[in-house]
Amino acid sequence: MVLIAILIADDYLPFRQVLKDFLETANPELRVVVQAANGRDALALLERNPVDVALIDIRMPIMDGVELCQRMRKRWGESVGIITYTGLSSPHLTALALQAGADLHLIKPFELFALKNAVIRLSKSRRSSDVAVTVSVG
Repeated sequence: MVLIAILIADDYLPFRQVLKDFLETANPELRVVVQAANGRDALALLERNPVDVALIDIRMPIMDGVELCQRMRKRWGESVGIITYTGLSSPHLTALALQAGADLHLIKPFELFALKNAVIRLSKSRRSSDVAVTVSVG
């Protein structure tokens, strides 16, 4: 069994817990190994805990998800799959997230099984060095 290591960066602890519980229950290969309430803490934790896929809330205090994406891409390149999300349906925020390096941007509420499938596909694409992958949800 190949474990897929996941980061969840979200300032709302109950939502982080829902994502963690769902992903780890839905597929035994998925493991949330890093959780952070802001981008600054996420970056510090990622230095010691490599991940395959990052789930990042766009709106967080201290360092938001857009800046976190940019810094992750600068530091780790395309080796980490990045899925961003927000509760605001804004084409501008979606464009910002994708320009910052997100592979996929979701608007809450999103379908958790689709998220799980996207995490698995992104992880597999990174491991096979097929960086130009298209990930769809739904």
